[in-house]
Amino acid sequence: MRNSPGRRIHSVAQASFEAWTKYYRPDANTPNTTVSYYTKGALVGLCLDLTLRREGKTTLDAVVRALYERCYAASNPPTGMTEHDVRAVLQDLGGRSFAREIAAWVHGTDELPVETLLQEAGIDLLKRDADLGRQWGLRCKEDGSILVQAVFRGGAAEVAGFAPGDEWLGVEVEPTFPGAHTAWRVRSLADVKACLPPAAAQDKKDKKTPQRLTALVARDRRLLRLNLELPAKAEPHWKLQIAADDGTRKNWPWA
Repeated sequence: MRNSPGRRIHSVAQASFEAWTKYYRPDANTPNTTVSYYTKGALVGLCLDLTLRREGKTTLDAVVRALYERCYAASNPPTGMTEHDVRAVLQDLGGRSFAREIAAWVHGTDELPVETLLQEAGIDLLKRDADLGRQWGLRCKEDGSILVQAVFRGGAAEVAGFAPGDEWLGVEVEPTFPGAHTAWRVRSLADVKACLPPAAAQDKKDKKTPQRLTALVARDRRLLRLNLELPAKAEPHWKLQIAADDGTRKNWPWA
């Protein structure tokens, strides 16, 4: 979800409401205009459950069971569930209003407090470098050539001028010594990284020093040169790991 720029402009409630006109009609710009209500919805559920467990009055499991009783088992005919029902059950079982959380997490576009809540529950988050495409702000197909499928808003590829449908054919780099070859054919993003001069590769230890190259791109039968500045930092992949037991696991349902 963190690699979907659309999360900053489209709430999970909006994504659900417009699913049939946006999410289920994807195009190359979909990651920039919406967020998966499946993915973000699961994380909203996680945040809600961890918050309920932290406060010690109920859990999301109990809330869902109560919603079933309220909206189906006790209704003849079943009435269906509304947001009002969710708020009411949360108030009843949780002992307070959860309107602020619903407004922020379901109807808002700010980042969810996943990291904080997981750490409070005894889960450490280990961050690893994302794949090269995510680091550079694009999604592509690599099969004998690099075919750009999506360009993410705010990423290095968008700044350079890449567009969906581009075929990335080669790179030009600054010569490392007089007479050094500077233009190379590439067939994968790993090839692109391998073409970076050693000095640039060493400089990446300095987070202030970007790596630069010229991408040779085919678009609509034209050959283009795009100046690409590779970022020193990117949204990482996360790996979850159980933390040393400091008493936080006592609220785990399986502990």
